[in-house]
Amino acid sequence: MILAQNNSDMYPNRFNRPPALYFWPYDFDELRRETAALGELNNDVGGIDPLPRGWYSWLIQIGRRVRARLFAWYTRPLRRFNAAVARSLQEIVTALDHASMNMNAMGHLARNMAALESRLAQAEKANAMFRESIQEQLALLSRQIQAPGILSQGANLGVPSDAIENVLSKRLPHDSRLYIDTGLETEKTIYIIGLFGTGRLYVNELILEHIGERTKYFRDTIRLHPGPTPMIYSGHATNKYLSYGQARPELTSRINEAVRSGFAESVFVYRHPFDSLLTNWIWWRTFIRENRQVSGISQVYQNIDHLCADLEKNFPEFQSFAEGDPKFFAAVHPRFLSFDEFVEETELHLESASLALRLEDFIIDPLVELTKIAGVMSVDLDLRGLRVNHPRTKAYGYLEVRQKVHNFRNFLNGLSVVTKRRIERMGYKSAA
Repeated sequence: MILAQNNSDMYPNRFNRPPALYFWPYDFDELRRETAALGELNNDVGGIDPLPRGWYSWLIQIGRRVRARLFAWYTRPLRRFNAAVARSLQEIVTALDHASMNMNAMGHLARNMAALESRLAQAEKANAMFRESIQEQLALLSRQIQAPGILSQGANLGVPSDAIENVLSKRLPHDSRLYIDTGLETEKTIYIIGLFGTGRLYVNELILEHIGERTKYFRDTIRLHPGPTPMIYSGHATNKYLSYGQARPELTSRINEAVRSGFAESVFVYRHPFDSLLTNWIWWRTFIRENRQVSGISQVYQNIDHLCADLEKNFPEFQSFAEGDPKFFAAVHPRFLSFDEFVEETELHLESASLALRLEDFIIDPLVELTKIAGVMSVDLDLRGLRVNHPRTKAYGYLEVRQKVHNFRNFLNGLSVVTKRRIERMGYKSAA
């Protein structure tokens, strides 16, 4: 965007003109990448580098592990410090991004307001002409009816003064030749919302890969706008309970109000709560124990048997997590949702979302579900030769775990009646 421009009248000699000033927008992508890299670098603190294969390598690695354990008292505070620095930088990026998006939104709304003012002026002019035409026609009709031979002498036609107002006050249909388009853009702010462990990141990938030009407005965070914008926000959010890593209920409430007002659309992604429960337990225990974030169960366990063995061995820990025990989440504040709260939050999102999508349906036919998202966004998809990737997860994986782990089966059977009914209203089976 040009902020200052050369003026030929002020500087007739082109060699004496001051240089033009330009503004190049900064999109923060490089800053985001550097901030994201901090998490990986932090995981390397106190870690052990791999060695080439050899008969002596395992002896060296044992010595390294012993040394790393001895220095754990030193590296633990360092990890916490690095994590705090990463969070601070992330907040800086978010704040700058928010300020940039607000500036874009203000420009977007200003253009809409200018278009609206122009269209309203045209509408007022057309209504004035329409009013004059009706008055002339009624006056002519009145004179014709009062002519000799049509009405008896002394007869008079009374036209109510508010008749014209009633005609003008009626809303004109869109197909009427007198209907005037306001010129406002039809784009709405889109919110892709999910709880932890429901497949939201997979939906993000589909959107970024297939919706074309509008991807430049995509942000993997949640921000509120008071009016319609072309922005697409994606993130975790709760309606009722405070939860670590998820937008606060106050923000979610305002987003829901924007959806009800027609300024925004919300797409809620969910899956069977039992599958989310297992995924979230693995994510949280890895994060708390190792300060490491994983994207799936396969990053921690080689197969389902290893998962079942670990769950059987550490079932008290799993139960503590599922019940939202503050002791389990002592390292973070606020704590994460208990399983009952998680199910309740899912039900609340289903009641308020413009579009609700099950991850299991993406596994069956991802193209159909992507078409639904494009419809909410008012994006035209080119379906010719379009190939959409399936989720990398397995539907209803909890069934195999339930069969192999007796304690897990008892836990599912012992859920409250209210929670079971909520799961059934989602369209899933709650009986274990």
